[in-house]
Amino acid sequence: MSTNVVSESLISTLPGSTYVDEAVFRAEQERIFEQMWFCAVRAGDLDKPGAYRTVQIGRESIIITRNRKHGIRAFYNICRHRGVKLCMEETGEANRSFQCPYHAWTYDFDGKLIAAPNLTKMPDIDRQEYGLVTIPVREYLGYVWVCLAENPPSFEDDVMGDIEERLGDTQAIEGYDIANLALGRRITYDVKANWKLIIENFMECYHCATIHPELTEVLPEFADGLAAQYFVGHG
Repeated sequence: MSTNVVSESLISTLPGSTYVDEAVFRAEQERIFEQMWFCAVRAGDLDKPGAYRTVQIGRESIIITRNRKHGIRAFYNICRHRGVKLCMEETGEANRSFQCPYHAWTYDFDGKLIAAPNLTKMPDIDRQEYGLVTIPVREYLGYVWVCLAENPPSFEDDVMGDIEERLGDTQAIEGYDIANLALGRRITYDVKANWKLIIENFMECYHCATIHPELTEVLPEFADGLAAQYFVGHG
């Protein structure tokens, strides 16, 4: 989709329909959120084996946890038997395993099927093959990243490469020791808006002097308009 240049100073937004059309949103979920690396949770939230968080990525619910060796693991939050959601809460701690609340199929923290009613009478059921469906996962800069794509793009190119492109060197951000920062406060809220509006608001700082004067005091280049990107609405 092309971008209309209104003038040298103004660039139009996308057509209004792209912010409300359900078909467009489904396509974005499929082609963007379910294809790229996604920064999902703080690694420090998973401080022990069995500690887990569930996150919604695109159209899928995902479990992120640690195995017995403290390795990070991610699975689709779906039992392999009848597709029931395994973990209903956003965060929690499983003592020994994940168990389906419907038919009690039970999985260890590596996703292997370890128990089920009458499983010993079903010798043809391979416990690895019928384990939870795993998802590519990486731990980097104190965060857990996941990708739902069948053939995920290179993490080094797409994530670390972007950092290097913007900062000149990945060590520029590693020097902040982000992985060892401690969480002081978490605020979670839903914004009743299409995700692209949030991104557009984040990408421009035309509003910073008015809405975030404390930011412009710390970063005066924003007040000078050097980092601003101006948008004009397109119906």
